Amino acid sequence: MSASFSKTSFLGLLFAFSLTVVLLSGCELLGDDPTPGAADVDVISYDTHIQSIFDQRCTSCHDGNQSRAGLRLDGWTWLIQGSDFGEAIIPFSSDESRMIKLLDPAGRFAHPENVGKEKISDDEFQLLKRWVDEGAVGPLGSSPFTSSLNLLYITHEDEASITVVDTDAWLIVRRLHLEDYGFSSRARVHHVAVEPDGSFWYATIGSPRAEDVQTVAKFNRFNELITKYDTPQPGLIALHPTQDVLYVSRLITSSLERSLLEIRRSDMAAIEVPVSFAGEHALAIRPGGDYLFSSSYDVDQMAIVDLSNLTVQQYDIKGVKQGFGQFAISPDGSRMWGTGMQSKTVTLFDISNPNAVVQRQSLDVPGIPRDLTFTPDGSSVYVTVTDANTVAIVNTYLDLIEEEVVHPAIQGPMGISVTSNGAYVFVSNQNSQGMYAARHTMIGEPAPGTLVVIETATATVVKAIELPSKPGLMGSRVVIPTFR
Repeated sequence: MSASFSKTSFLGLLFAFSLTVVLLSGCELLGDDPTPGAADVDVISYDTHIQSIFDQRCTSCHDGNQSRAGLRLDGWTWLIQGSDFGEAIIPFSSDESRMIKLLDPAGRFAHPENVGKEKISDDEFQLLKRWVDEGAVGPLGSSPFTSSLNLLYITHEDEASITVVDTDAWLIVRRLHLEDYGFSSRARVHHVAVEPDGSFWYATIGSPRAEDVQTVAKFNRFNELITKYDTPQPGLIALHPTQDVLYVSRLITSSLERSLLEIRRSDMAAIEVPVSFAGEHALAIRPGGDYLFSSSYDVDQMAIVDLSNLTVQQYDIKGVKQGFGQFAISPDGSRMWGTGMQSKTVTLFDISNPNAVVQRQSLDVPGIPRDLTFTPDGSSVYVTVTDANTVAIVNTYLDLIEEEVVHPAIQGPMGISVTSNGAYVFVSNQNSQGMYAARHTMIGEPAPGTLVVIETATATVVKAIELPSKPGLMGSRVVIPTFR
């Protein structure tokens, strides 16, 4: 090889190398690097900063041609719709977003490394994490589900939080933590009720420590705490269908409080309605708003409150000890079913004349019944049977249990809610024994709870949504229509 050829070749290589360095440096200096450090970005643009990461790293497996696990990442709208298993991200909660957990380069899964691809960089991960924490804002500048109305607020028995699910999208859309509102980490939400127009929602918040705040709290639809009424051991909530009041019972653990509360919703001013027993729990209002019914878990008595003047009648419940956990009243206001948690039965009452209530038959269920709801047409009552891992369906024309819904995700069913058109019933499940396996097991995480969606036309589970651990009772804006 000649000396002149070697020199020419070397100069050519040096020029090519120098040009490459200049081009690469120029891209970085011009700000065209698609994955800048999170601290270097003032305002995150979805298309510029987030979608570019998905396009580089994710869409080869998650786009319209191949959407593994049902997840598409070739656009914001697809991402927000989640996967076959539920939501991919929870706005404002990166630490609780499944996709963020899976993408963590330091995590156990370090996806997509676990499917043979290069894992994302720390800059990419931190940018995604910050984007979620700032609300997962899309190309049009808004966070997802900010205008949702059909929301389900789910309590949790082992943490100070509420999970919010959009019942149209079947996704977790928010996670609310009581400590962010100034409550103790020991606080627990017992029950939630929602205004029919979704404008406000109310939560009963208790604690095992007497010195902690125990209250009935009012939030607006943007989850801001508006005001509260402090009171010991608040339990279930029932909204009056036509007046500016709600009613609150006491927890079954209460041993001293012998009153119901009537609270004005507009300003949360309250008065007490004395009853003869402590530990009242079950609570329901007739659809016409004329009478309220409550019962004691400790003694077999029912309080029947005339809401026009707040006078109270006591009704002695017959037969074996019942310990009613909750009541559900038919849309026409003539019948009421109750869950006997001690008798393991559901019991029917004729309440067409509240001054002369008639106790009808009790139906055996295979375990402890917890919560129940009528369907809007009044034809069925769905009952969660906690220790039997089933949902019993009562045919209200024949007054018998005609079917039981079982599914691997129905494990320790607790709360129940129905959509306004009666097409679907939602059931929260505690899964305390871990019989339902999580889609991904994260180190240190307890077994997930679930929210199953039952299609009423077929009495089958059509969706199982994973929840944080030990979900309890729930509340939604659904108002059961009255018969005309």
